[in-house]
Order: sequence, then C-alpha cells, then structure tokens
Amino acid sequence: MTRRAPLPGPGIGVLGGILLLAVTVYANSLGNGFAYDDQAIIVENPLVTAGDPGAALTAPYWAGEAGVGRLYRPTTQAAFALQWRLFDGGPAGFHAVNVGLHGLASVLVGLLCGWLAGVGRSPDDSRTRAVVRGGALAGGALFAVHPVHVEAVANVVGQAELWAAVGVLGAVEVHRTTRFASGATRIAGTLAMGLLFALAFGAKEIAVTLPALLLLMEGAESGSVRGLLDRLRAEAPRVLLLAAVGSSLLVARAHVLGTLAGEDVTPVLWGMGPMERVLRVLPVWLEYLRLMVWPVSLSADYDPGVIYPAAGPGMIQVVAGAAVLLAVVALAVGGWRRARGGAVAAAWFGLAVLPVSNLLLPTGSIMAERTLYLPSVGLALGLSALVAWGTLRAADGRLPRRAVWALGGVVALMAAGTVVRNPTWFSSFTVMETLARDHPESWRARMARAQGLARAGEDAQAAEAYRAGIEALPTRFDLVSETGAFFKERGRLAEARPYLESAVVLRPGRPSGWILLTELELLEGRFREAHATAARGIGRATESGELWALLSEAYAGGGLLDASIRARRTALVLEPDAAPWWNRLAELLEAAEGDPTEVAEARRRAAAAGER
Repeated sequence: MTRRAPLPGPGIGVLGGILLLAVTVYANSLGNGFAYDDQAIIVENPLVTAGDPGAALTAPYWAGEAGVGRLYRPTTQAAFALQWRLFDGGPAGFHAVNVGLHGLASVLVGLLCGWLAGVGRSPDDSRTRAVVRGGALAGGALFAVHPVHVEAVANVVGQAELWAAVGVLGAVEVHRTTRFASGATRIAGTLAMGLLFALAFGAKEIAVTLPALLLLMEGAESGSVRGLLDRLRAEAPRVLLLAAVGSSLLVARAHVLGTLAGEDVTPVLWGMGPMERVLRVLPVWLEYLRLMVWPVSLSADYDPGVIYPAAGPGMIQVVAGAAVLLAVVALAVGGWRRARGGAVAAAWFGLAVLPVSNLLLPTGSIMAERTLYLPSVGLALGLSALVAWGTLRAADGRLPRRAVWALGGVVALMAAGTVVRNPTWFSSFTVMETLARDHPESWRARMARAQGLARAGEDAQAAEAYRAGIEALPTRFDLVSETGAFFKERGRLAEARPYLESAVVLRPGRPSGWILLTELELLEGRFREAHATAARGIGRATESGELWALLSEAYAGGGLLDASIRARRTALVLEPDAAPWWNRLAELLEAAEGDPTEVAEARRRAAAAGER
C-alpha cells in the first residue's frame, strides 16, 4: 500500500470559527417548540414518549395510521426516545441536539473542503496551508449558514438528516485519515467506518450513498482508472464491511416493515410510468439550482401549485430542469481533468441527491428542503475548489481582497436569512401561517386556512377553502378525507359522500377513510351498506378496532344482536382499554337478554378502563 504524507489541516482556529458560526446562526431556534411532523413522529409516538430506545429499534419510524409500515429509521427513532427521557419531553433539549449535530456536520464539511482544496498539492509547498485553510473556511462557513438547512436544523424531525450527514461525513473523514495507516489504527478506522455507516443508514436512507461518495473521494486523488482500481483492491476489507452493514440493515428493514420498499409514494407521482415520472420531476432540478445559489424564497411545501402549476409542469420547466441535470452530469464527468474540484463537487451533489430525486424510484415527497442537507455539501466543495483556484492564481498566494469581501458578504447575507427563517418552525401554527402568507397556492396552506375557518364557525368559507385545496392536489388522501369529515360533521351528508368514497379509493390501506365512510352510512340509517363498507375496510386496511366497533353498530342497526356482540368483542380484543366500548357491550348483552354475569363483567371492565 502506497503511503502518502498527509496534507496540513485547516487548523483549530478555522474549525472553531466554523463551529461558532454554525451554532450562532441557529441559536434562536432553541426556543422553538414541536412543529409540523414533530407531532406525529415524536409527541404522539408512544415508542418515543415511553423513553425506551431499545423498543424504537424494532418498530416502523412513523406512528399511527399515516405511517404504518412506511419507514425504518432505528437510529433516529431511538435517539428521539433517549432525548425524550433525558429532557423530560421538553423541545429545547431536542433543538439543542439539532444545533450541536449541525455544528459537528459543519466542522466535518470544513475538513472535507480543506482536503479537496489541497488535493494534488505537495504538503511541503508553502502555499498548500493557505489553500487548505481558505478552502476549509469558505466551504465550511457556507455550509454552516446556508438557509436551505433551516428545515433540517430548526425542526426537530430534521434530525434524521443531521444524523445521516454526520455519519456519512464522519465515515469519509475516518477513511481519509486512516486509509494509509497500518496495524491497530487501520483496524480501528475500519470498525469506526462500519459503525458510522450503521448510524447514518439507520438514521435515513440517503446514507446508502456513502460507498459511492467514498469512491468519489478516492477517484479525486487517484487521477486515473488504474489508480482507482488499485485503491479499491487495497480497501477490499472496508468495502466488504460496508456491504455487510448495509445488507444487515436492509434485512432488518424488511423484517420490520414486511417489505424493502416501505415508504408510500407521493400522490403527485401516483400511477405514473418511469418516463412520465421523470418528466414530472425534471423541473425539480431547476429548483435545486435556485435553492443552492439563491435561497431567498423558502417553503414548507413543494407540491404542485408551489413548484409548478397544479396541472403539471410546462415544457419550458421540463427543458430547463433537464438542462440543469445535464450540466451537473457534464461537469461531474467532463471536468475531471481540467476542473477536478468542480467535478467532485458536482458529482457529490448528484450522487447524494439521487435517492431523493424520484428519478430512479418514486419516494414519499417530490421535494423538501431538508433532503438537500447532505447533497448541499457539494456546493461547499465547489466553493472550496473555487477559492483554491483563486488563491493559486494570485501572485502573492492570497485570495484577492475583493473576493474575500464578496465571500464574506455572501456568508453574512445567508446567515441573516437563516436567522430570520428559524422562527418559522416555532410551532405548527407559525409554519402554516408563513406558508399561507408566502405560498397561498399551496394545498397545505389552503387546508390550514380551511381548518381555521371551520374552527371559527365560518363554514361557507371553510368549504370553499377545502375545495380549493382539492383542486390543487386532488389525490391527497388526508385533504380529501378531512374535507369529507368536515361535511359529515355538519350534517351535509350528501356533500360528504363523494369525498369519503374517493378517500377509500386513494388509500385503501388506511382505516380512517373506511371509518368515516361507515359512520356516514350509519348516520344515513343505511345499515346494510355500513356493514358492507366496514367489512371491506377490515379486509383491506390495517387492523382497526374502530372498524370492528362500527361493524357491530351496523349489525345492531339491522337487528342482528348476536353478530353485533361478536363484532364488539373482537373490537375489544384489539383495543381492550376502550371504556365506552365495554359499556356498549354491556348494553348489547342486556338487549339480547344475555347472561347477567357477562353484563356485570363488561361494566367492571369499563370502570377499570376508565380509571386507567
């Protein structure tokens, strides 16, 4: 194995400055509460609130109906459970962890940027230290303050992105510093890489790109295909370990979720073949470019209506997005000889964003700012390469003063944007309020407005807002089902029916749609239809005691008391702590002139459940 003298590091002062900058710009996020997806994933998740990290390792990531079987992220869920225990459920502790992880990730990005700036230079060259320090500071500072990271850092559930990035960047740094070591140091480095990959892949699926990113780093130094192949042979033990770790986590995922795929496909891409899907998501690449270089307008929602018209993107957007994608590929491939730093930066972004781009496989979101956390390292690498190029071209070995001031100005403006954006994630209300103000065309904003109007008793305006939201995204289950529920609760049953019938078609595996439709038919006195709907829901949706309870009511409405009692008992097997259901069982037993002992036992169980 060829040994090489290590490049000089950027220095503790540069790394400390990056850390301080990263922590400072997010200091005002420490007062944020739990917002948006935090509610379902943390606050309402019994696996987290039980404070048992071990239990979280063997369960799906999402709690409740909306995420049954969707994702497997044991690192993130276990971390949330541990933090719930440590901080007694207070959000400040969670936010402090987020800020600390972002600071660590920023330092690791600085180290990586410094390395890329110095690639190919002699450690003894007098300019190498200046190049490394300048590249590390520029790239690390940009990453630390970039506003596109606010969603990942200022919202607690963004911690999945942070753990994944820290694991991937940590593994890259360990590999970089131990690959030419020998003996115990190399063994320790190899084991550390395996642990970091397990942490990262267990945090979020985007970490699957680690092997490709390591290959990219090796290619940056090797300079030739032959040299890269030699390095791969030398690193065979590490390659095999990463493969074993990744395979083990995939097996665990399949065991917990019952499938490798797991995640729901975003409604935006439902029913689309590969070509149609690619055409639909190509405009997203134009948005990637905008968010990287001009992150002035940010959004909690990038579904149709925001990123492009609700009916779909126009041809100009498709062509522009394709041009951005082709430019990234062209730079990553064609720039390898003359602009290697730029090629590495483009390749990093392309590789890291590929799993969430919907180009290969459809995912649960067409785009979200938090998913750009790890890919945006490519932007930092690109800036470090540019700084290195400018420094080496200068006669005195220093970046021109105008360039320094320009970079400082960019960092300052982005830092200000981040500080201003952080309070958006204070609560679910502030998230929706900001979204409604900045992007009233969003279906989420329209649904939030409809909910507010409904709470205020403005039913006519609420109905209009619900319908407008469905026009923006007619395939969104939660919007369609909530619209049906709105009309049902107000006794407008005929208006509710088409929405609830549509809901069970959109998501037949979710019991809430079947529950709402069965309740509607019971209200209409259509007991035979209610029985048929509840039975279909039981057969197609995830197991639900409430559906069995409604089936019991359908039987009771039709005068079939024995069948009603059997269905009610099944519901209680699934949810034995439902006190009202025990009382209802007692009523049914009395109506059927059942055993008084059984009636008394049902009343006793109801009282006991009520006390709990």
